[in-house]
Amino acid sequence: MKSKVYVSIDGVVKEAIGPQPKHALLFAAPLKSAETIVKEQREARLRNSEFLKQRFSEAIKR
Repeated sequence: MKSKVYVSIDGVVKEAIGPQPKHALLFAAPLKSAETIVKEQREARLRNSEFLKQRFSEAIKR
């Protein structure tokens, strides 16, 4: 599934076709929904938190 790439040049946004100038800002719409992205970020944050707690507890035991 392809997503369209957009370009912003001097405040004007349009679909990017062909080469773009260096000062152009290119961006694309995400293939995932905002809800999915937030859910993945929350899960990653919880995993990282548990990992840090585990490592901290191991460091204290030494």
